[in-house]
Amino acid sequence: MLTEYNFRSLYSTGEKNSPVEFFTNALSRSDHFDLGLGFFSSASINVLCLGFARFISNGGRMRLYINQFLSENDYKALVTTPHAIEDSVIKDFHAMLNLLSKRDEHFFNCLSYLISTGRIDIRIVIPKTGGIAHQKFGVFTDEKGNKVSFIGSLNLTASALTSRNIESISCQVSWKGAEESISEYEELFNSIFTGEKENITVLKADQLTQEIIKAFPSPDEKTIIDEEDKLIKEWREQSPGKQTIDSVVATENDEPHFPFPTGAFPYQTEAYQSWRNNGYTGIFAMATGTGKTITSLNCVLEEYKNSGKYRMLILVPSNDLVSQWVGEVGKFNFKNVYVVNGMNDWRKSLTELKNEVGWGIERNYVIISTYVSFTDPSFQNLIKKLNDSEMILIADEAHNVGSSSVRKAFDVLPIRKRIALSATPSRKYDEEGTRAIEEYFHDVPPYCYSFSMERAIKEGRLMHYLYYPRIAYLNDSEMKRYTSYTRQLLSFFDAKEKKFKESQEVIDLLMKRKRVIHKAQDKYRVFMGIIDELVANEKTKYCFVYTPEGVDYGSGEEEKILEKMKELVFEKYPEIRTNTFLGGDSGRKDKLRAFAEGQIDMLFAMKCLDEGVDVPRAEVGIFTSSTGNPRQFIQRRGRLLRTHPDKTFAYIYDTIVVPAASSDSEHNMYEMERSLVRNELMRVAYFASLSDNYYEAKKALSGVLDYYKIEISTLISELQNQ
Repeated sequence: MLTEYNFRSLYSTGEKNSPVEFFTNALSRSDHFDLGLGFFSSASINVLCLGFARFISNGGRMRLYINQFLSENDYKALVTTPHAIEDSVIKDFHAMLNLLSKRDEHFFNCLSYLISTGRIDIRIVIPKTGGIAHQKFGVFTDEKGNKVSFIGSLNLTASALTSRNIESISCQVSWKGAEESISEYEELFNSIFTGEKENITVLKADQLTQEIIKAFPSPDEKTIIDEEDKLIKEWREQSPGKQTIDSVVATENDEPHFPFPTGAFPYQTEAYQSWRNNGYTGIFAMATGTGKTITSLNCVLEEYKNSGKYRMLILVPSNDLVSQWVGEVGKFNFKNVYVVNGMNDWRKSLTELKNEVGWGIERNYVIISTYVSFTDPSFQNLIKKLNDSEMILIADEAHNVGSSSVRKAFDVLPIRKRIALSATPSRKYDEEGTRAIEEYFHDVPPYCYSFSMERAIKEGRLMHYLYYPRIAYLNDSEMKRYTSYTRQLLSFFDAKEKKFKESQEVIDLLMKRKRVIHKAQDKYRVFMGIIDELVANEKTKYCFVYTPEGVDYGSGEEEKILEKMKELVFEKYPEIRTNTFLGGDSGRKDKLRAFAEGQIDMLFAMKCLDEGVDVPRAEVGIFTSSTGNPRQFIQRRGRLLRTHPDKTFAYIYDTIVVPAASSDSEHNMYEMERSLVRNELMRVAYFASLSDNYYEAKKALSGVLDYYKIEISTLISELQNQ
């Protein structure tokens, strides 16, 4: 942590406390770094390279902005020549490649690794009035939120950071009363980086990052750390008497360890014991926000204490989660992390690992893969050759294991020790997939370890919440289409069993009918009623709006629904700052950060927030998709219930679309509708039962409950007895 080093208030070139020492100490103890670099030259990055590998092993994330020239000489030569900004940077970058030293190459290897794992965002800042962005400042942050800022006359060039010029930087630390001052630096950086500061243009350096990856194919973490160790040794030999770098990069505790001084919570220890007792396999059915990741990694840590070894395969559904897991693994000080996705050359690095293991060389390592890459035949072949008795599989968002392609890979997976993580292990409309998950992990309900939402709220691990169900009805034309699909479904409905026969045709018809519900026009009325209520209560900040993600819509209809809702808010309340959060949006991390800092009031999202993506701060959730999938709803609610010092409650508005009541409904139609509405209200009853305003939520549903002769208390009782 940053607090473990005694930072000085001033660092000067040529002095004992040099800027090089400052940067190396700060980097190696941080897991987040915001840097306004100015010139992105070889000289600039050379002095920053030592400590970057340790920054990476900490799970480090970085935001960096540069000006449009790679060096001061470039600026002087090119300032009068008009041409494409990023094309110029790319041209200069290629010219720079011929001049790189080993330390420069190490820096770019680290940079490439951060790019390939989605842990760095680089932008180009250009003043609209001409000239260049020339600020030299930044903020380091560690895992506990401690911060160190720097600013000064310093030019980040080799001559400035070594002893050729006399330059200095001033340094402030948050744990010695400088929180307010550092906060001002953070606000300045954010205003520049996001382009909100006046008189500047900000470009994403997408071409530059791709060129860096091409020139420096991302190595694995072990290679980067070994490379840095060699550079440190060379630096020490060339600079007798200077031992500060050694003390910086030598970790005080180089062994894997629990990341927090309090140690594992009793429930995490209990989960480990239960997993062992279940034959080192099982499902951890833990509510979103209760620390599934830490709990599973603690199991690996406990096994390491017994054997002195760790070998992990971690499976996740998205690249966002790959990045999150890299950070969590780093907090435990697990090393040799191999990322397997479509963004790096994992075949080469894993083949080298396989060869080392084949030669009898003992290696501890962590492989983090997306489920898509996991099914790659090359990867499957490598895993078979790497497998040994100590290897542990962690399947995050384990409901993904039930998909047909992943199941084929699991059928031949040799790893014996397995942990499945999910708030909702079952797969809606897929009993076969659910059974497969339970078979692969040798577990059945109530599962190896469970940590319920009710328990998490009672113990203060999740936020108390207020739940407001809102009813929307289908109009006449929607009702005709809905009824048509319902009549077709009748032939597949078992009135005695109160359920449908299993068939693809049933699934298709249910999806078509769900499409009608997703597009129900009455939802716009209900939605704006919720917005009016939030405005009246001054609750429009930190608000997520979940819109339908589309049930095989095609033609982008789901985005049209999102945009229409966003436009309705703008037309009536233009002062509410809104934005969108979509699956293919390259700026999603910045939007989440801006949302957390209050720069965006209301964020409209689709399915991309369902699986594991951490939302730093959210207080209000509006669910307009009326999803019948309990997994989606549970995960979305979990995003909102994470605790925050400035939150007292979470507020959840849930839109439930039901067919319009009809006095002449056929008996069979009514019974089937009652069964379907009852299933929908089952999850509504569950969420209402855990809210702090249960009776108010129940009253809002009274009309539907009365029409379909459903007792919400009966639904809750059934849930509790399952």
